[in-house]
Amino acid sequence: MKKFLRGLMVVLPLVVSVNIGLAKQQLPALPDSSRLEMVHDHQLHIRETTAVTRGPTLVLLSGPTDNWHSDSAWWVLAQNYLAQKYHTVLIDRAGQGWSEMIKLPSYSHFASDLSMLIKSDALNSSGEEVVIVAFASANLAVRQALQEEAVRQKVRGVVLIDPDVLTEFSIKHYTSETEKYRLEWDALEAFIQSGKYDSRVKAKLRDELKHVKEIIPEEFRQLMDWGYYDAIETIRSTREYQIHKFLETTAYLKDLNNAQAQPIPQSIPLIIIDTDFEAVYLKQLTDEAAKLSVAEWRKEGSAWYRSLTEKSHCGTYWAVETEEHLLMFSDPEVIEQAIEKLLTCSI
Repeated sequence: MKKFLRGLMVVLPLVVSVNIGLAKQQLPALPDSSRLEMVHDHQLHIRETTAVTRGPTLVLLSGPTDNWHSDSAWWVLAQNYLAQKYHTVLIDRAGQGWSEMIKLPSYSHFASDLSMLIKSDALNSSGEEVVIVAFASANLAVRQALQEEAVRQKVRGVVLIDPDVLTEFSIKHYTSETEKYRLEWDALEAFIQSGKYDSRVKAKLRDELKHVKEIIPEEFRQLMDWGYYDAIETIRSTREYQIHKFLETTAYLKDLNNAQAQPIPQSIPLIIIDTDFEAVYLKQLTDEAAKLSVAEWRKEGSAWYRSLTEKSHCGTYWAVETEEHLLMFSDPEVIEQAIEKLLTCSI
């Protein structure tokens, strides 16, 4: 997840929940290369692109950035880039993108969905192995899914990009805001549904779009699918999505604790890509206590990443000299290099 939260909740009136989190909304048309897959009792959106018929399938998973937006838009350029060499499958969790909303969204719930998809060969009809490439908090679901032997047998390895740090200090750092969301949920839900959050959502989407346009290098611009990104922006702009998005954060502490108790098995090859995006927060923050917290979390994170890769059967810690978190737009070739290195590991 993103590492420093900007407060959402100002003074919210305590009112009865309007409970529209599962309301049907008019979604943009399903894009080319996309399909809906029934998993358990709900449909998940899958975007599949490929230039090959054999070889490992890359399973691409999103996590949140500053605004908790956590859908497949973050991967659209990198997926197109990686699909030049690999069979790629991009999955949206419940309530993200075109995936159906559920009553109790969480990374732990998605871990069960992910396990089912991998075991059923729904992601790869040829039965080839998969490589999981997960951004930010998606590591929470990956850790839990890999506890099943049937899943591990199909996974060639895992690449994590700025994964959540699962130490006691970092968990407290991550959840200082989300626990407020959980404890004041009825008021937060009603605040969003009232329309009082709409203008802030528009501003956040505008800033996200501006940032994405700025960080895409010239040589990769032809790979960007702006129609897809615009469609996701339309979904993000709805109150239904915003409510469901924040609802998932109310389970964040439980997700972190569940993942902490279920490490990635040491037999699984593991590469962790560590950007220095925390440096951006340190430059922006003026509150000294907040700066100290981010600095400690940044230092602890790098050490924790190293410890995980050192324990892996075939592990690599990869520090990248960039302050950009959305590596999928700015440096997709780094992700490709990590995948190629992982594939040299013997099982």
